[in-house]
Amino acid sequence: MRARLYVNAVIASGLGLLAYFAISHGSDLVRHGSIGMWVLVGAVVVGELVPIKLGTGEGEVAPSTTFTFALLLSSGLAAAAMAVAVASGLSDLIDRKRPSRSAFNVAQYVLAIGAAGGVLVAAGVLPHQQEFTAADVPAILAAAAVFFVVNTGLVAGAIALTTGTRLRDQISSELIRQSATEGILLGLAPLAVLALDSAPVLLPLLALPMIAVQRAGRQALIAERLALHDALTGLPNRVLFRTRTQHAIHVAGRADTRVAVMLLDLDRFKEINDTLGHHYGDEVLRQVGERLSSMLREEDTVARLGGDEFAILLRSVETPAAGVAVAAAVRRAIAEHFDVAGVRLELGASVGIASYPEHGQDVDVLMQRADVAMYQAKEGRTGVERYVPELDGNSVQRLALAGDLRTALEREEFILHYQPKVDLRTNAVTGSEVLLRWAHPVHGWLPPDEFIPLAEHTGLIVPLTNYVFDHALRQMGAWRAQGLDLGVAVNLSARTLIERDLPDRIEAMCQRWAVPTNRLVLEITESMVVADPARALPILARLHELGVEIAVDDFGTGFSSMDYLKRLPVKEVKIDRSFVTSMATDARDAAIVRCTIDLARSLGLRVVAEGVETPDVRARLTTLGCDQAQGYSYSRALPAAEFTAWLAAREQKGLALSA
Repeated sequence: MRARLYVNAVIASGLGLLAYFAISHGSDLVRHGSIGMWVLVGAVVVGELVPIKLGTGEGEVAPSTTFTFALLLSSGLAAAAMAVAVASGLSDLIDRKRPSRSAFNVAQYVLAIGAAGGVLVAAGVLPHQQEFTAADVPAILAAAAVFFVVNTGLVAGAIALTTGTRLRDQISSELIRQSATEGILLGLAPLAVLALDSAPVLLPLLALPMIAVQRAGRQALIAERLALHDALTGLPNRVLFRTRTQHAIHVAGRADTRVAVMLLDLDRFKEINDTLGHHYGDEVLRQVGERLSSMLREEDTVARLGGDEFAILLRSVETPAAGVAVAAAVRRAIAEHFDVAGVRLELGASVGIASYPEHGQDVDVLMQRADVAMYQAKEGRTGVERYVPELDGNSVQRLALAGDLRTALEREEFILHYQPKVDLRTNAVTGSEVLLRWAHPVHGWLPPDEFIPLAEHTGLIVPLTNYVFDHALRQMGAWRAQGLDLGVAVNLSARTLIERDLPDRIEAMCQRWAVPTNRLVLEITESMVVADPARALPILARLHELGVEIAVDDFGTGFSSMDYLKRLPVKEVKIDRSFVTSMATDARDAAIVRCTIDLARSLGLRVVAEGVETPDVRARLTTLGCDQAQGYSYSRALPAAEFTAWLAAREQKGLALSA
């Protein structure tokens, strides 16, 4: 409603002023107009009909501005107003613009000319009978500035009221965007007047500075695009995304609709960069941008925020389920393989969603909460999560912990704990599993669930795993020096498993600490191999050649592919605690444990049960033929010194240590 009233007011005042000029001066100008005036009138019409293109999709500039202002200076308000009205109306008629749009364009030009002419009249420059002097220059510059501001401001006002953008932001944006080209065009107007007075044949020479205007305008648009778009993908960057989101929020607030902001983080992208190089990574990012842009509506926005993080703005979402459906479709699109230089690459994506108005009232809050949801989707491996307030309680601490990770590595704040693995038949300790703890100076002891996902998200999982290897092998060397030949199991992350130099690093560290490679067990999950078998299987084969033992951890909770279990160089299968803990009271869990033991033993694999907490469960596992167990029934995970003391106490009780 306000936009319509504004447009009607501009049209009424502009056309009214035009009618006044036509009635009071029209007939006199037609009868007594000079040749120079008619030359400029023709130039105004031609300049409006034949604008200078700045480039495909980059807009245009109209040389009519120069000749309109020149006509104002040489022939007065009425001549300039009527000439630009005829030129603008004719151009809009050819372009088949709506009558209301054409009327607004004419009115806008007439009002701008009227305002500029008012400045010249007030300064005594118009009406004039003599040539311009140096004293007139300030007034002419002021009139040109007024023409530019009024002309641009009237259009910006209409756009702001129609789209819901803040008037101040829209006007400043338009002024900045057009200042380079319009300033030059207006500056050429006095030259056009001088050329017309001295030798009209010189007027075509203004084509040369017009070309300069075109170049300046194009460069200005290119500079604006570079400032607001990502150079690699061509998508909007963080700055433009914030602007568009704020605008969408403003419109949604007035229309009582919902806006959704999504943050998307690519899974396994860092592996592509590290393994194949940044050229492949850049091409994947370009293809991701194209794929996302092609599947969304024209009014929505896809942006690259940096690295492998993208953002999506849905300007209108009817229900929360509709936003989740779009996010799920985005994940499916990303899951389709990418072909880069003949290499087939597969990615995943984690998406977090926050909506206006229920999750926040401004851009920063929505993006922060979408980030919280995205992190939850990545950590929980659910793929898509909507923001819920309950998730946000730890978000500040999580961000702080992420920042502390690197410092913690440098200060060696991570402490290795060891949980014993015991032979069920002999009751002898056969080895241990390393479980990492963070002795945080502020938050105290932190379990791995609170910082391992952060290490994976920040790319520190590889140096953290190297830290575990080095400290675990050093401790094994110390135990061997004491006569304790204990094997140690270390959990691998998916990111670490595909490191090409992993076998070489492990071999070098084993040599450094004088530990046989066959005393080291690496625990992996089936899903880690299934995610990227082409890279994981050769590395596992190389580790097997070195004598390192491979264990499948959490068996039964992942893919449980018999094909991969057959192909992997596996020595050990670990039954997940979720089945073991309750097998004494749950027949289904007991059946799963029994089948797993039978399968593993038929394949010649060692079976280890996790989560053994009671004598009853321990007895049942022994009866079923399980080889080893670990859990609170024997001991919780202990720091190295306490673990060594625990072993000594067992020895005093006559319990042997198995080599």
